Amino acid sequence: MTERFLSVLIGVGSAFIGVFMAFLSTQSVAAPLIVTDDLGRKVELKQPAQRIVALAPFLTELAFAAGAGPRVVGVSAFSDYPAQARKLPEVASATGIALEPLLSLHPDLVLAWADTIRAEEIARIEQLGAPVFVARARRLDDAPRLLLVVARLAGLDASSRAATYRERIETLRRAHASLRPVNALVEIWSQPLTTIGADHWIDEALAACGARNAFADVPGVAPMLDWEQVYARDPQAIVGMGALDRRAAFEARWRERPALTAVRAGRFVYVDADLLQRPTLRLAEGVTQLCAGLDRVRP
Repeated sequence: MTERFLSVLIGVGSAFIGVFMAFLSTQSVAAPLIVTDDLGRKVELKQPAQRIVALAPFLTELAFAAGAGPRVVGVSAFSDYPAQARKLPEVASATGIALEPLLSLHPDLVLAWADTIRAEEIARIEQLGAPVFVARARRLDDAPRLLLVVARLAGLDASSRAATYRERIETLRRAHASLRPVNALVEIWSQPLTTIGADHWIDEALAACGARNAFADVPGVAPMLDWEQVYARDPQAIVGMGALDRRAAFEARWRERPALTAVRAGRFVYVDADLLQRPTLRLAEGVTQLCAGLDRVRP
């Protein structure tokens, strides 16, 4: 009698434990994903995103880097990396967001860039059922930070890739920490001459490479310069970026200004724009190239 009672009790207990663990598992899967976006808004998903629309090229790239590439169903213009992104429907451009085509893709997550999306567009998309995560990028660490957020929203793990990026940047910082800074002008556009201010990851990249942004004190994220300012500050090096086949044209334009110290000494640095102008994991390679170029021309 006692043995039979114990056997029944153990069986009932095991069944209860099994049901309880299944309940916990169900609750875990059903738990919503809640994050705070870069506008301070709470973004909630009932389950990991399966249909993602990315409204900026760097967000498209981050989604692929996070392992969510197969779930991206729509992108913005100029989403050209990786190659698979070029085949996806474009639902946004410099002129704005095409809301009807976007919503026809039935996204369960929209990734947007704070610099290009309007408050009314966010409200409209969310009213029609798609959560919107709005990203802002200004610092070098925003690339891995946003990568991890996108991965989390998709129920994925990108911690290893984020750690590798951070290690590369920190290695560059350590290697250049004791070097005498090079005073550099960064050209991001030639007509009108446009540089970068202090509130930008390229300014931070210069510092990581043992350089100083010659125009860090000029107001604005991308201030325009006049030539009097350039001659007055007479930078030691000039950094350009763009398509690699445009390097010769970049240097030729500057050689028309031989009164500048950097021009007379031929201290030009040129980096693939896609590696330096987009806050993605490829930014680590862009900063590596920037450091190598500055090291070659360091006075």
